[in-house]
Order: sequence, then structure tokens, then C-alpha cells
Amino acid sequence: MSDAVHAPASPLGLAAPSGSAPAAGTRGVLHVIHGHGGGTEHHARALIDASGTRFRHYLAIAIGDHWQVEAYPAGGAPDTIEFHRGGDEGWPGFIGGICARLEVDLVHLHNISGCRDGIIAALTVLRVPYGYTVHDLNFACPTILFLAADGNYCYEETAPDVCGACLAAQPAFAQIDIVDWRLRHRALLARAVFLIAPSRWAATALERYFPEHAVTVIPHAAPGAWAMQSGGDPGAPEPRAVSRMLTLPDDGAPTVAVLGAVGPDKGARRLERLAAAVRATGARLRFVLIGYMDVEHGPWQSDDAVLTIHGRYEPRELPELLARYRVRLVAFPSAGPETFSFTLSETWAAGLPVVVPPFGALAERVAGTGAGWLWTDAEWRDEAKMLARIAALVAPGNAAELGAAAERGRAVPQPTPATMAARTLAIYDAVAPIRSSGAPPPGAPPARAAREPHRTLLRRVLDRLPPARWRNAGKAQPR
Repeated sequence: MSDAVHAPASPLGLAAPSGSAPAAGTRGVLHVIHGHGGGTEHHARALIDASGTRFRHYLAIAIGDHWQVEAYPAGGAPDTIEFHRGGDEGWPGFIGGICARLEVDLVHLHNISGCRDGIIAALTVLRVPYGYTVHDLNFACPTILFLAADGNYCYEETAPDVCGACLAAQPAFAQIDIVDWRLRHRALLARAVFLIAPSRWAATALERYFPEHAVTVIPHAAPGAWAMQSGGDPGAPEPRAVSRMLTLPDDGAPTVAVLGAVGPDKGARRLERLAAAVRATGARLRFVLIGYMDVEHGPWQSDDAVLTIHGRYEPRELPELLARYRVRLVAFPSAGPETFSFTLSETWAAGLPVVVPPFGALAERVAGTGAGWLWTDAEWRDEAKMLARIAALVAPGNAAELGAAAERGRAVPQPTPATMAARTLAIYDAVAPIRSSGAPPPGAPPARAAREPHRTLLRRVLDRLPPARWRNAGKAQPR
């Protein structure tokens, strides 16, 4: 169990918990994520897990004034430190204090939506280098997946007047000035020392809106050691999602699966409409969501078993679940584009073919592999046509082609966690050189003279805070 210490980054902060003190000769990387879990957290933890001991890793779940930071010592369980920003503490002082205290040499931004204004304000002032991985396109569009007012993909509209009118028609985004939104993120990206995307599509999409910097493509790895544990906890009991399985009628009707946490952006309403279309047309197939929906976490099954919602599962359970539900095809009914898709990797590894939208990283990864099919734009926009294509793919006469596509899916090369980590660490090496012995991390305050041998705990904490000009500058920044 990790120790938790409530420690503001202000001068009254406590000493770091045992085990989290920086190791001599290593550089510190602070990974910043939101609090929503999902693929972003999966990737950040998998990267940490596969990185070995050349860097000290800290994972910050940044939510407003409260940051929970996990410190990863070599070969041990992480310590947890809770940082709380005081009401009169500026953002540069708060975040700079965290970086100085943990001796952070590089900040790796993964998702800043939990503390966007504070992070932008701090990194405008601080000298610590930072980079960004494109897990979604929220820097270009606050809807994240370029969703128009009708809930569908806009195919990356860039005109500010068109985008402004689109946001104004969506209550959740009506107050956002898209010109200011993009200017702020352009400035943040301009100072980044690296930009990484998991697919060429994601890189190209970011460059479409922010062409000033090229983006390096490093595909996400298949599930690593962390992901294959139950919730990432090695001590958790063996998961058995198969024990919660719901029974499907053994009537020969093909099963089509959808995977993961499915909200409106991933096609929740579309899946409901597809099930309704099955009933209306009498099509011989059924859908199983191995995962959960925004309005139903499962287990749940409709009276006619046309739609089954299994509930949460662990990646290592997926092959068995797909087999027991007799799944022939996995569909991705997303309303907008994906930047990578871990579930596509998991599906291919389990030996099943897929059908995906005609855009985004899903289309990029499937095209040319023979391991699945792309809906046409007309099919994707019309559930009746989408269903007709699914029915044709799982029809008895197409069994041989389904089997061949499944085999090709198993053979699709997928990067290992070690390969992904090595490429990422090479970028870290290029932008965060090894400091000379005793040198402070970037942005740290100057070292105290040797004639101060008897410093109090308060004095030692103060010495790890950023210079006064950072703290004072931060008081004028938005909170």
C-alpha cells in the first residue's frame, strides 16, 4: 500500500514520503494526466512500467488545485504525495514547487483537461522543459473528436467562423471562443521540446491546426505488465469477468461485439439504434458490448437478447470473453476519429477481424492489412446501411473471408512496450541532458552556500521552491 502525504507545494509542505527521494544520477520525468483514466492513463502507466530505471518517473493526476503524484522508486511500489494549492498561491509557484521538490528535469504532458488554465499559466513562466503526447485533439477542438452539432465528425473544419458557430450550437461549448482557445494552445505547443503522436493520422491532424512544429509518431504498445494486472494492482485478486457472463441463445445468430467504455463519442447511441434496427428488420445477429455504456454499466441484457452489456473486464480476460460470447466480428461505431485505439490492438491479438469508420487512426491502421473492413462514408452516416454491411460480413457465406481476416489480424505487427519506451526515452535523452553531479534541475533555485549547515526543515523546503519571481508572477495568473 502506498503512503499518502498531504503536502502543499507552498513553504509549509512536508518532506517527501520515504522511498520517493530522488535517486542519485537519474533524471526525473513528471507525467501529467487527467482524472478520467482510459487510454491516456493506460499509456502513461505502460510507459513508466516499461522504462526501466534510467529515469525517475512521477505520475501526476492533475485536477484543479489538487494534484495527486505517484513517485515510482526502482523495484518498489509507488509512494503517493498529495499536493494542494493555497488560495493565494500562483500557478507557477505551485507547479514549480512540485518540480523543484521532486527534482523534475522534464514534464511530459498527456492530458491537461483537469487543470488546463493552471498548467498553461505555469508553463508560460517556468524554465522546466516539457513535451506533449497527442492522446486526443482537444487542443484544436474542445469537443475533442471534432464533433459537429449533429454529433458526427466534421472532418476537421478549420475556419474560425464555422467552428465558432458549431460550438455556439452546442450548450456545453457555447461559451468558448475558438480563436482564443487555439491561440492559447498554439503558444503552449510552441514552447514544447517534443511532440509525440501514436498514429500518423493524429500527427497530421495536430499539424493541420498547429503547423509550426512537426510531430514524431510513436505507436502505443500492446498491453504491458501494468495493464495486464487487475486495475494495475499486482496484489489484486485474479479477475474473473467470465463469471458475470450473460447467456446468449444458442440459435446460430452471429454475435458482433463492441469493446470498452462506450459513451456518445464512441457510438453509444448508435449501438442502441443498431439494436433497434435489428428488431425492425428481423436481421439475424445480435450485439454484445464487452465493456459498459454511459447509461448502463451492466451486466444487462435486453429481453430479446439482441443487445447484451457485459460490464467491465480486464485486458487479459478478453480472448476468453470473445470466445464464450461466440463473437465473429468486432465493430467500432465511433462518432468521431480515434487517435490510436488499444481495443483494436487487443482485438487483433485475440484473433478477430474488425469493421471500422472510414477515418482517423482506426482507418489508418486497418487499411491495407486485410484484417478488417472500413465502412464507406455513406454507410457510416446511415445506420441502416451500416447494419446491412455488418450483416453481410457475418453471413454464413462469408465465413471463410472472416476466418482469413482473423488470421491476418493476428499477424499484424504491434510494437512492444520495450520498443515504445526505448523510442520515447531517446527523445527524453535528447531534450533533457544528464546534469553534472550536484547541478540543480531546470528551474530549481540556486543552491545554498555551504556555510549554512544547520537548516531547519522549513528552510530545506523553502530551498526547493522556485525563485520568488516565479511565485510572485504566479499571483497574477488565472486560477
